[in-house]
Amino acid sequence: MDKYTELAEQIISGIGGRANIAALTHCATRLRFNLKDRAKASKTIISDLDGVIDVIESGGQFQVIIGNEVAQVFDAVQKVTGMLGEKIDVVEKEDLKVKTKITDKLIELVTGIFTPILPVLIGGGMVRALLMIATTYFGLSEESGSYIVLNEIYIAVYSFLPIYLGFAAAQKFRANPYVAAAVSLAMVSSTIQTSVQSDIGLTLFGIKMQFPTQGYGSSVIPIIITIYFMAKLEALCTKYIHATVKNILTPLITLVITIPLMFLIIGPIASYLQDLLGTAYTWIYNLNPALCGVVLGGAWQILVVFGLHWGIVPLGQINLAMYGRNTINAVTGPSNWSQAGSALGVALRTRNKKIRETALSAAITGFFSITEPSIYGVNLKYKRPFYIAVAVSAISGGIAGYVNAAALAGGPVGILSFPLFIGEGFIGFCFAMVFAFVGSAVLTYFLGYDNQND
Repeated sequence: MDKYTELAEQIISGIGGRANIAALTHCATRLRFNLKDRAKASKTIISDLDGVIDVIESGGQFQVIIGNEVAQVFDAVQKVTGMLGEKIDVVEKEDLKVKTKITDKLIELVTGIFTPILPVLIGGGMVRALLMIATTYFGLSEESGSYIVLNEIYIAVYSFLPIYLGFAAAQKFRANPYVAAAVSLAMVSSTIQTSVQSDIGLTLFGIKMQFPTQGYGSSVIPIIITIYFMAKLEALCTKYIHATVKNILTPLITLVITIPLMFLIIGPIASYLQDLLGTAYTWIYNLNPALCGVVLGGAWQILVVFGLHWGIVPLGQINLAMYGRNTINAVTGPSNWSQAGSALGVALRTRNKKIRETALSAAITGFFSITEPSIYGVNLKYKRPFYIAVAVSAISGGIAGYVNAAALAGGPVGILSFPLFIGEGFIGFCFAMVFAFVGSAVLTYFLGYDNQND
């Protein structure tokens, strides 16, 4: 038995067995369980397992924090439990009819949709970063074949975002993801967009179609609402259409109703709502970028602790789609290095070999934007390192806001993503990141760790 299977069996036992699992997903570092009976799960037992960093309850979920190896443990849990259906979201529908807060449902929804597409967002963003380095420092021409081909990788992600969101949303809403992909492809059709935005325009059933100026290619909210509608329509078709023709008529009806409604009603209204959110955030940010940076920077890792940061993540993508700049990543990014710095401070201060190894490993992963090992494995455990990291994050976020730094693509903020911030405020952003790490490390070394913990 390998270590992942062994850990999976121990976790399943600790949460009350396979029969107590109503839903299972995972994000970058956590297994996220919806349980039928919370009383059957033991946080203490699971927290003490080798391979588990911590356990928290948030957003209506029982979250087991694993760290970088979460995907392997998730696969092992699926194999052990026999939950080998949809890999991203394994759900037993009848067991999810539990009253939860609207905010919890919203955060769970955003997590379930955005977590599966993070790898492609990160990949596309890193290609963008490499191209910016190559053109800025190594003379790569934007007219060259190499640039054109590689830039298409970035475009394939960020100019066709609804395709990925639509597929993930369909899995979350338990609809057919391939039908959803067809709907999403129609949304980003260049033929339709060009025709709608031409002088002549385009009509559908005699109604003139309206498109947002930038199109739907980088939009977030329109496709999610569209796929939610599609899922409800598909469920109705599945329920009422006779089994002999269900497989033929269900996708047909779903497509011919959803796509026209998407263009005529859902898309325009959802785009308006998205623009309102983006404009509102930008208005608040522009009132005082430094203050906004202090608030978001200081609060970010606290939100991460409870998994609530997912409620803000879509705003960054909306900001990027509307203005080509993501200021949220700029002001919250330094908080990753603040947590890493505090973990390093503990590693340098402690005389306990095991604590030093844990803290040093956590600090290294923090450099690459994975902060959970630092937060749960070290900083929260000793409290003061976490408080110091939060305080330094607020200052660093304020610096990034003051210089008006912003990311030009999405993805986590770490050592590899610096090129994404090249442009206005880049030097100030670099200073904020270094200050976050060094400041937290120094303050934790002198003030944040008591050697009695050894």
